[in-house]
Amino acid sequence: MDCKLLEDEGTDERDDGDKPEDDQNVCGDGGKSEAAAGEAGEGGGEITNLVGVLSTTVGHYFPKFNDWLKGLTDIRDQAAITYERQTLVWVGLLALVGKRGARMSITHDMRTENFGRNLKELCGQDGLVSVPHGDTVEYLATRLKAGELEELPGKMVRSLLRGRVLERHRLFREYHTIAIDAVHIHTFDYAHCEHCLHCEDKSTGRKWWMHVKLQASLVTPTGLCLPVACEWIENEPHYVKQDCETRACRRLLGKLRKMFPLLPVCVLLDGMYANQPMFDALKEARMEWIVVFKEGAMSAIYKWVMDIKRICGKNNVIVDRQEEEIEERKKRDHQERLVRGKPKHKKRLRVRETTYTWKKGVEYTPEPSRSLFNILTCRETLDGKETCNYIWLVSDGLDLNEDTVKPLANRGRCRWKIENEGFNTQKNGGYRLEHLYSRDMVSMKVWCALIDIAHLINQLIEKGSLIAAKSFGSIRAIAGKIFDHFQKYIFKKPADPPRIQIRLSWNTS
Repeated sequence: MDCKLLEDEGTDERDDGDKPEDDQNVCGDGGKSEAAAGEAGEGGGEITNLVGVLSTTVGHYFPKFNDWLKGLTDIRDQAAITYERQTLVWVGLLALVGKRGARMSITHDMRTENFGRNLKELCGQDGLVSVPHGDTVEYLATRLKAGELEELPGKMVRSLLRGRVLERHRLFREYHTIAIDAVHIHTFDYAHCEHCLHCEDKSTGRKWWMHVKLQASLVTPTGLCLPVACEWIENEPHYVKQDCETRACRRLLGKLRKMFPLLPVCVLLDGMYANQPMFDALKEARMEWIVVFKEGAMSAIYKWVMDIKRICGKNNVIVDRQEEEIEERKKRDHQERLVRGKPKHKKRLRVRETTYTWKKGVEYTPEPSRSLFNILTCRETLDGKETCNYIWLVSDGLDLNEDTVKPLANRGRCRWKIENEGFNTQKNGGYRLEHLYSRDMVSMKVWCALIDIAHLINQLIEKGSLIAAKSFGSIRAIAGKIFDHFQKYIFKKPADPPRIQIRLSWNTS
């Protein structure tokens, strides 16, 4: 692969490397396969079996994936088991990769002969003759150490970084951007466990209990949102004060720095983290940051800081104006309907105007210690109507000047990708994050970790060159086709896998 540090923004160059021949099928079918014939990927030849796409993608990016699964702690009697731990974890993953939406699909949809043969190729268990029952998968999930499985997305991202897959998306050719935000998982009208957070509506007296997870995901301007690590916001037994998002964030920062001791990181945070103790924690973790700045988060100094920026930063303004000719759509009139004529669309100019302002080194002396704030704003209008108006605080380590304003603003806006491409996809895109896959506390965490792993793998498949994503019609259709191919067709790993390159389609946001 190309080891050069490519431009951070606006590049569509491809990695260098060995390219397979045009007629070479890097996935293979290992058996009769007709349904997917004719679907072609850009760098991988004709795709005839999506089971092969999944196997090739995982094997290409994560060659030690099965070894990681075999290394999980398994307290079952190893002399009495039929299914090894990597087999059971793969079964749970395949239910999520195929976006089946419920654990019962393992029992009802996956226990076929072809599915079992394909599963054997993926997990590598010798003598595997059938797919396990869904209750067998759950039996293991309740006995795993959830923390070990939650470390797996971090290992997968580390493998991508070492392979320099995401090199071109470093900020200033140096920093990888990681967005951190909390996501609500489950709500109960009873105390589910001793670790639940609980709330009460004082007006009605209604109480509810919930589980919340703080997620860290590596995000890029082109639409990737790769889960890296998580920290559960939960109460300890006999607690005095409930756990909160800011305390969990400090724990998560330590976990990230332990995973990646030397990785240059820029953290993207929302307005609730805009406070001096959090800035100190980020500095201690040796991370740069871009934090949303809102009046409600730092009400004592917001007006003062913004007034100083307005007075002293009058010359720090950049206006970016873009004009695009579009058709003004309109319905056909009665005469056009009678003659079945096409509506006559008038063309007009659509004007998008983006205004950037900034001020570096705004000093706030009333703080116990001297505090410096670097302010960056981005206001965008479309045909005169405001579409967004952002304000961020930027750390001192990120050089804020006329040349870096636009890249920093674009990265600040990437924080929304953990909401859209991340949480929204996991909740409404087929993974059903809020679905209660298990009531057991350990198993619940295991299934959440499996969702993160499946989501990461699916993104690499959907944006990879082994398939032509547009030929499937939708992202969810790809997952459905993968599951169908597990049931209908057979895949066999080649004894000597060819050396290939998978190109990621970057313009996917």
